[in-house]
Amino acid sequence: MSEVEVDVYSYDENLKKSWWLFLASGIIGVVVGGLLIFWPSSTITVVTSIVGFFMIVTGVIRFLVALFDSHADDRWIMAIAGIFGIVLGVIVMKNPEGTIKVIALIVALYWLISGLVDLFRGLTNSQLPDRTLRIVFGLMSALFGVVVLVWPAITVGVFAILVGVYAVFFGVLEILTAFEIKKA
Repeated sequence: MSEVEVDVYSYDENLKKSWWLFLASGIIGVVVGGLLIFWPSSTITVVTSIVGFFMIVTGVIRFLVALFDSHADDRWIMAIAGIFGIVLGVIVMKNPEGTIKVIALIVALYWLISGLVDLFRGLTNSQLPDRTLRIVFGLMSALFGVVVLVWPAITVGVFAILVGVYAVFFGVLEILTAFEIKKA
């Protein structure tokens, strides 16, 4: 076994230790997404609180993954994306009565940046066991962000359903990623 192979195995072992973070994120995403899809007529305060909470949780999880994945060259990007998610989540939760356009803009920017980070990680790091899923998720996340940026005046119900679909999709991908990492 060469030194390069040993580094890859240690990288995989460090990533395998954090598989449960992806699983937790995925389960939360599916639950939150399901709530938003099945109750889209919720008040702006409830929708905003759920979105803000989801952004904080996924931001914390991204930041923790960056801390645990000590061999990744791109962990600083994950840490920045995590901090960005936490800060924006707090902003969203602090002003739940804010307009849907502002909330949609914040979420769209987060989706766009987060999606580009995942896409970048998938395209540049061939050692990721979930590389294909990261690329697909990155493209979908960036696409959702662009859609909301292009049509910011969407209704609360449509926005809630869009967030719900995104959260379920994100959750399922995170769950699949968790099991891919665990078995890698």
